[in-house]
Amino acid sequence: MAAPIRPAPPPPADDAGRVPVAGADVVWERWARPGAPPVVLVHGTSAHSGWWHPVAPALTGRYEVVALDLSGHGDSGRRARYSMAGWAAEVLAVVRAVCGGRALVVGHSIGGLVAAGAAARDPGAVRGLVLADSIVSSPRRPAEVAVRPRPVRVYGSVAEAVARFRLEPPQPVGDRAVLERIAAGSLRPVPGGFSWKVDPAIWDVVATPDGLTDDLPGVRCPVVVVRGEHSSLVGPGAAATLARLWGRPVPQHTLPGAHHHLMVDAPAAFGALLRAALVDLEAVAGTASAPVPQGPDLTSDTVQIDH
Repeated sequence: MAAPIRPAPPPPADDAGRVPVAGADVVWERWARPGAPPVVLVHGTSAHSGWWHPVAPALTGRYEVVALDLSGHGDSGRRARYSMAGWAAEVLAVVRAVCGGRALVVGHSIGGLVAAGAAARDPGAVRGLVLADSIVSSPRRPAEVAVRPRPVRVYGSVAEAVARFRLEPPQPVGDRAVLERIAAGSLRPVPGGFSWKVDPAIWDVVATPDGLTDDLPGVRCPVVVVRGEHSSLVGPGAAATLARLWGRPVPQHTLPGAHHHLMVDAPAAFGALLRAALVDLEAVAGTASAPVPQGPDLTSDTVQIDH
């Protein structure tokens, strides 16, 4: 794919905080826009809220944007055991505490399935859902798409750790600078150097895709699918699969040239496409009222929309 267009870094979050959920603090940050529809961003496996920073500039002009760290990730607290239901409860807790009880929710990869669990458990809290390269059915051969846990290692410097950072599933790196910023934000100081923030115990939940899509049948809110053209996890029939499951149309947007990690492949184009997907959700929910502000190019050279 062509060299990605790198968006300007997002402005610093206006505020941040913690929501206690079942004994662990869940950290969030917010780009405030009073009166605008709130959007909650949920990261994927072993990631953190900083993965959304390259995308935030495309959204903050129209939405109040909140990004969180699920427990066991980023700067949030750790637990003895994790579960998809527990993470869904954390998303709902942030929606209630930070967004007034109702929000549009975007989830990348496993984060989309966590968000789907939140929507299924509390339909009144999730107005609409964007599944960003999230699997929509259990694969026929789960072992082929199983996530490989990263061993716990201590690195002597941030530079050494960043140089060892790898995407999972493996793919070409679209924007090396974005990847390096994400990697640096994934580290914490430990005795002897630096290690990854993610709690190794999360792999008990996400190492294989068995059961991860169990909450999808219970989703009642409008849903839009966003996927990478070359994604190894989400094929071109994803929205059609969901439409058959739910008996209603599901719009799908495809990011040309992109793989699974959309915000690394083409951050500006993904941000523009994500904003278009959110506008879709507002229209379906009957709440679209403000004109879409001018922003990144949304021509056919940038995105493919597979309604």
